[in-house]
Amino acid sequence: MRKGTGMAGFLAVTVILVSVAAFFCAETVMCRTRAEDCEFEEYYCTKERELAENVREVLRGEGLDNSGVMITRVVEADGSRQYTVAVHHSGIDAMEEGERELLAEKLESLTFEDDRCSVRHQFF
Repeated sequence: MRKGTGMAGFLAVTVILVSVAAFFCAETVMCRTRAEDCEFEEYYCTKERELAENVREVLRGEGLDNSGVMITRVVEADGSRQYTVAVHHSGIDAMEEGERELLAEKLESLTFEDDRCSVRHQFF
């Protein structure tokens, strides 16, 4: 009778050890994935700040100091990103249509160098 309990105990300990090992392997993989996600997020945050600053520089060049610049992003399940850059300034409303279109063209040239990102601009 002792022999049967010894074997059952051995199997139980083996199952527990294998389960613990599998858990730690899975956590290691998940940790690496989270680290990669953090690196991507940091990369895109830097790009977003650069985009906002570039938009502000163009607006300053057009005499639209103190413009409000707001960037909104949508991240799709596949990782692609869609950005909307909203610009607020009363001087934009006072512009003629041709001037506004010229400004829009200048702003449209400011995008990410990333195929998975699209950027559009709006005036408010």
